Amino acid sequence: MLIFGIILCAKICAQNYSNEVTLVQGDDNSVTVLATAVDDKKKDAALLAAKSAFHTLFHSGIPGVKNGAPMIAIERSDYDYRFFSESRYINYISSEVETVNSEKIGGKYRVTVRLTIQLKSLCADLEHNNMAISPGWTDPKAVKATAALNPTIVITPDMTDGRDLETWRKEVLENPTLKYAIGKLTDEFGQHGYTTQDAFVLLQNQINSAMINMGTQTDVATEVMKRMPGDIVVYVDLKINKSEGRRCECILELNAHEKQTGNNLSRKTFSSGEYTTTEYLSLVDYAIKKVKNDFFESLQTKFEEIIMNGRTVLIGMKLSQAVNDWDFDQESPENGNYFRDELTAWMEAHCHQSVPNVTLDTDKEIQVRMNIPLWNTERNKAYTLSNFTAELRKFFKAQFGDNYKANVKASGQGINVIIE
Repeated sequence: MLIFGIILCAKICAQNYSNEVTLVQGDDNSVTVLATAVDDKKKDAALLAAKSAFHTLFHSGIPGVKNGAPMIAIERSDYDYRFFSESRYINYISSEVETVNSEKIGGKYRVTVRLTIQLKSLCADLEHNNMAISPGWTDPKAVKATAALNPTIVITPDMTDGRDLETWRKEVLENPTLKYAIGKLTDEFGQHGYTTQDAFVLLQNQINSAMINMGTQTDVATEVMKRMPGDIVVYVDLKINKSEGRRCECILELNAHEKQTGNNLSRKTFSSGEYTTTEYLSLVDYAIKKVKNDFFESLQTKFEEIIMNGRTVLIGMKLSQAVNDWDFDQESPENGNYFRDELTAWMEAHCHQSVPNVTLDTDKEIQVRMNIPLWNTERNKAYTLSNFTAELRKFFKAQFGDNYKANVKASGQGINVIIE
């Protein structure tokens, strides 16, 4: 083991990791696997195979281990570099790494090794380094933000002050300082593990789409943001303050909102400080350098709270004017059960960490506020508003059959249902 550990430190350069890793046996504490890799030298192939076992466990998943889910949800190159180049992974290998097969093919060595990985200690190291662990590897009741749940961030000019469409278009197309700031902030969010979208391309596309579909400039902000993808929208307000003697200062205000509910997640202002310069892009750089980790941590904490508590949706159900022979106080046409009892049971089964809140209840109209999960623990995948809407449609189909049709549409944080 000592000799193996010394050799591990030798190769620090980028390597082509193999995904040829299979499970031999394992439990919640450790797994024993066979890993195969190819390299010019036999000893290097053996080392690469050992590294590949960890790399596959982290990023691809090993069939038979936690349903094949990768251990790491958000890939961070800095962690990978330290873990492999500094040979930190040696600490999580039990006993010796055994070479079980070796053959030379076309001038290269193909080597298979057997090793046992300490899972609990490895998970503890990931948590200690603030790595996001996939939900399949965590307690479903204590899920942290993960790659699938890690929010998609859209960073845009501040569109909350009632500016008209033409002003927006100039902001998008003709303000190089703002465009530079948003580009730099997008990179900064990316370096903190967030998935980001190109805000200016999105804005231009959404503004054009809003113009075509609305035919008017009224309430463009609502229409544009409704069409914008992503989980969190970070509005950027940038001002260049000028004083005597060419003294200038960049004021950067970041205002993060959850897109679906509009809830404020974090709001902070950063200043470049005053400089004698007209190089505004440099001032932007100075301001962005002031964006401390606590802003990103605050954002992540708020999003993790959303994951834990669920996302609020508002469901409005109405009868169309054409439906005059049935209402919500009657039995379900398809199964004969009392409709309200069926609806209540369904909502309670689909409500996350709370109970449904019925805010309006008449024979013609029902409004409900409820929380839905962001993660499907059974399928080990994200649970979206579209998933919930699909299940709601199935519920109404089971209640109505071919007697009536439920027209279900999602918009923002709301779902509108018209019974026709």
